[in-house]
Amino acid sequence: MLRGLKLAHFAGLVIFLGSILTFIVISTLIEGANLENIAFGRKIISTGTHALTLPGMWVLAITGVWMGYKRYGVKQRFFQLKLLLITLVIMNAYFFIVPAVTAATEIATRSLAQGQLLPEYQAAYRQESIFGAVNVLLTVAAAVVGVWKMGAKSTTNG
Repeated sequence: MLRGLKLAHFAGLVIFLGSILTFIVISTLIEGANLENIAFGRKIISTGTHALTLPGMWVLAITGVWMGYKRYGVKQRFFQLKLLLITLVIMNAYFFIVPAVTAATEIATRSLAQGQLLPEYQAAYRQESIFGAVNVLLTVAAAVVGVWKMGAKSTTNG
C-alpha cells in the first residue's frame, strides 16, 4: 500500500510541477505575440490548469497527508506544519490562481474579439504569476518539511 501511495505521490508531483513549468514556457512564448496566439496560449493554460495542475495538486496533497498520517500521526510538529503548507497551497490555488487564470483567458479571448489587448489583461496575468510562484514555493517548502521531518518519531516500523 505504501509503495502505491509513494508512486501516486510522485505522479502527482510530476503532473503538478510539470504542468506549471509548461505553462511558464507557454506564457513566455506568447508575451508580445499576436492576439490569436495569446488567446490560444491562454486557452491551453486554462484547460491545463483544470485538467492537470489542480488534479495533480490534489493527488499530491492527499497522498502526502495520508502517508504522513499513517507513519507519524497528527501530533508531530512537522506533520502539522506540512498540513498548514498544503492547506495554504490549496487555498491559494482556488482563491487567487484559478480566478486569475480564468480572468486572463477570458480577457485574452475578449481582446481577440476586439482586436487589441485589453489593459486589464496584465493585472490578471501578474496575479496568476505572483500567486503561482507563491504556490511553487509553498510546495517546495512542504516537500522539504516532508523529507527532513525534524524531530519526528515514526509510529510504524517502516
